[in-house]
Amino acid sequence: MYRIPFSGPSFEPRTYEFHVDDTFFAAFNYEEITHCDININVHLEKTERFLKLDIHFSGDYFVPCDRCLDPIQTLVNHDEQLIVNFGMENDFDSEVWTISAKEHELNLETFIYETLVLLRPFSAMHDIKNCNPKMLAQLQAPPASKPDNDPRWDALKSLMNKE
Repeated sequence: MYRIPFSGPSFEPRTYEFHVDDTFFAAFNYEEITHCDININVHLEKTERFLKLDIHFSGDYFVPCDRCLDPIQTLVNHDEQLIVNFGMENDFDSEVWTISAKEHELNLETFIYETLVLLRPFSAMHDIKNCNPKMLAQLQAPPASKPDNDPRWDALKSLMNKE
């Protein structure tokens, strides 16, 4: 579904549009991102030696608040560039991808997944006034109380004191 065909003699720039929703992340068993609504625009320029993809991500998704665990909206407006060289075998581990000259399409699924997960904020919290009050009450420290004496320990202490 997130594939771009590039075979053929045409070197005309092309544009592709994709949409990412919750089913996309469910396929990766990633539950941190919910209510996803991301549009992806890919502008492809092809030369004899490489492909250049300018990719724009826009939309929003929700992640759990680090304090109360209620969903918090995260806006996405991000640009990426991907360069793909033609070579003998596939290599997707570096910043510049290499694909076999025998390939006829480019699968962007993993690239899209990794980019969106990396765009997830490191820390996401509501303003304290917008956090779930029931959860905040659970997070409050219990009142300090004097520990009750256990009569079994008192009896043992009295034995120690007799010696």
